[in-house]
Amino acid sequence: MSGIVMMLLVLVIVAAVVVVIVQAMSENRTGEKREKEGTGKKVRDLQVDAVEMKRKKEPVREDPEVTEAKKELYQYLTQVIKKMFLYYRRGNWDTFTRVNLPSDKVMRHYDTIKKSLTTQSAEILDAYFSCVDREGTEEQKPGQIREPERLKEVFLCMVLPFYPVYYDRLDGIRYTSLLNQTMLNLFHRLTGKKFRMGYKNRYSSGVTAYRWKGDRYQVYAEDGKMLCDAVFKDGKVWEGFACLPEEGQKAGEDWQLVREGHFREGVFTDGTLHYIYKKRCGEL
Repeated sequence: MSGIVMMLLVLVIVAAVVVVIVQAMSENRTGEKREKEGTGKKVRDLQVDAVEMKRKKEPVREDPEVTEAKKELYQYLTQVIKKMFLYYRRGNWDTFTRVNLPSDKVMRHYDTIKKSLTTQSAEILDAYFSCVDREGTEEQKPGQIREPERLKEVFLCMVLPFYPVYYDRLDGIRYTSLLNQTMLNLFHRLTGKKFRMGYKNRYSSGVTAYRWKGDRYQVYAEDGKMLCDAVFKDGKVWEGFACLPEEGQKAGEDWQLVREGHFREGVFTDGTLHYIYKKRCGEL
């Protein structure tokens, strides 16, 4: 009887061991399956991420008609700005009364174009068009300038800060070299080309017209004389050295009074006054 009991116990133990082994193998297969499923999901996720990243890196395809309208707007602006420089330099802004208008294609896509611009560029573009009558009247054709003085302010927002002070000394400098970073960014967005500040800012003599570091500018005359090394604000020398004609001089005077020295917060603080005889030797 004891032999039979022993055999039964052995069989029970063997059966228990078999069950444990089978369960272990089953759990192992299940774990491997889960691991494979997890690995497969990770691979799929990585593949999706890779596709998404590639899609983000690809340039957004723009409507060809919008691209063409941008180029036309750039060509239009360069013509108008060149004209504004001419009138400002000659000192007869009050006779600047009319401009051409951009094509219908440009105006049709104007809102779409603005969305691709920086905030500052879009604002200055809106400010310009707000000064121009695009509709016209029975008495006047479209393109009439509504507010000449307001347009002058817009123009001065397009140029480098020292230009209103030394515009008469910078005649001959490529006008695009006198535009500020906002306008260069605008041109870049319209054409896709990069416009570098200070490009070709030289006189015909080869002298560099200006250099800069941050918001401080050094401006030179055509003969190489330094006109200023200063910060500008509100259309005037604000801080630093400058050589400027004295304001309020009467036209036709033989002598020109020049103030040369240092300015602080827009006020001349110290320096010298020079009386310069304006007539040339041939005029004596």
